[in-house]
Order: sequence, then structure tokens, then C-alpha cells
Amino acid sequence: MAVKITFRPTPRQVFGRALFLSLLALVVALVPAAAYMLFVGHWYHWTLLGLVLVAAAVAATVAYLGARRRGTVLDEHGIHPLEPPESQGDRYAPWTEVADIRAERRAGRTVPVVYLRDPRHKPWRLQAPYSGRGLSADDALDEKIFVMRSLWEGYRRGPRPGRPQRG
Repeated sequence: MAVKITFRPTPRQVFGRALFLSLLALVVALVPAAAYMLFVGHWYHWTLLGLVLVAAAVAATVAYLGARRRGTVLDEHGIHPLEPPESQGDRYAPWTEVADIRAERRAGRTVPVVYLRDPRHKPWRLQAPYSGRGLSADDALDEKIFVMRSLWEGYRRGPRPGRPQRG
């Protein structure tokens, strides 16, 4: 039986990211519009307000679609990102090359970090799962990291005998 576990941001995390980026886009778009209205004196330019709202909606959509493509896949061979390899470089960690998987605090979030045996490779901060404050919280993060470590413990000495190896 093949093992394949995919970790993605939770729906609450995707919503929080989209909300944050849309509010950021709203503020960035609102400053020039407000300055224009203030200096030109035409407060009846509702078109500008409409453009600001459209910018916020586009930012929310882009953030939502981008957040759904983020993630990590674990299988019997190792760890790799959910996105296609061409966008992630050669980021793939076979279980036999993983030295440790730890939960670490980075930029206000708790994230799983994969350390490889080769010291030339920097630690790999996985895109998902993660947990932070507010809408970024994931109550099941500890269980997800436990699953990662359990798979690593099971496969770190190589695939089980009698199974075909990945080519």
C-alpha cells in the first residue's frame, strides 16, 4: 500500500492570508486615491473608490489561489513540495537523507523544519503545516508533526524489503 499524505494550509489560514493581503492592497490603493481626491478636490470620483475595491478583490483572489497551491507531500520515498518541481527548484528530501524534523518558531509562526544530513544544505522550512496567531492558528499542528516524524522513523533506513525503489 502506497503512503501519500498532503499537508496544506487550513481553510481558516487561507482565508486569513487572503484577508490580510486584500486589506494590504486596499490600504496601498487607497492612499493615492485619497491623496488625489484631497489635492484635486473632487470628492465625487467614485470611480477611484471602485478601482480601490477592485484592487482589494483581485488581491484576495490571488492570495486565495496562491495559498491553496502551497503545501507539502509525504510519501514512502520522502518529502517534497505540493507545487511542481520547476517552481521549487530541486527541493526534495528522501527519508534516508533527513537528519531531523523539528518544530521551530519562525516569523511569529511555528513551522516544521527539515534538517538534512548534508551540512551544505540549509534547513528546509516547510510551507505547510504551520501555526501562528489569529486566523493562522492550527490546533492540529502537533499531530501533523507527529505524523511526519513517524513516517521519517519508519522510512529513514530505506524502503521496506520487497518494495520497488523509486528511479
